[in-house]
Amino acid sequence: MTAQASGSPYWVQLLISALGLFGGASGLGVLATIAMQRRKLKADTAGALTDAALALVQPLRSRVTELETEALSVREQLAASQRELRELRTTVWDLTRTLQRWREAIFAPGATVRRIQALVTEEDRGPHRQRGHVQ
Repeated sequence: MTAQASGSPYWVQLLISALGLFGGASGLGVLATIAMQRRKLKADTAGALTDAALALVQPLRSRVTELETEALSVREQLAASQRELRELRTTVWDLTRTLQRWREAIFAPGATVRRIQALVTEEDRGPHRQRGHVQ
């Protein structure tokens, strides 16, 4: 169409066409800006969620480390207690055997105080004393 046919000058039609082109381009620009801002918003949100998760996990990690240290200490105490228990059982067994021997010596026919004293003295010098057991 020509300017005369449409009833408006040619320069007005050209101006309207140019504004439409720029408006369309700015609309595309707005859409591109929104898309970029959306990506940035997603990245910011992901970063905030990661920071929040780390803030929640860090105290748990610290507590787990604390509990692992405590468990190691308890295991060491248990091992020491088990060693002590074995030593005590050995001592009790040795003492029980000693009492049985002394009882047999006391109730033996022909037992005398001198024989019983000799037995006790002999056992005080015996091999069970060398193991470190005190009776």
